[in-house]
Amino acid sequence: MADYNGWTNRNTWLINLWFGEIIREEIEQDATITADNIADMVWDCIQLEVELCSPMLRDFFDFEGINWEEIWQTICHDVFHGGK
Repeated sequence: MADYNGWTNRNTWLINLWFGEIIREEIEQDATITADNIADMVWDCIQLEVELCSPMLRDFFDFEGINWEEIWQTICHDVFHGGK
């Protein structure tokens, strides 16, 4: 169910906003990319930044709430079927 700018939640929308093009490029280059691969890739990109944040700020991050499967499905559909 989409309830934040067409996405499940704000966290999922933000990942697509900031990493959508990178994810798209990865999927275009390798059709075997999975939702788990996407999560790992994003985490690799932001891990250092998150670790450098104060513990108080880290409490605001909700990585568990990100719907990686939705991101993967949406971008794959766009790449392989020409959009929604």
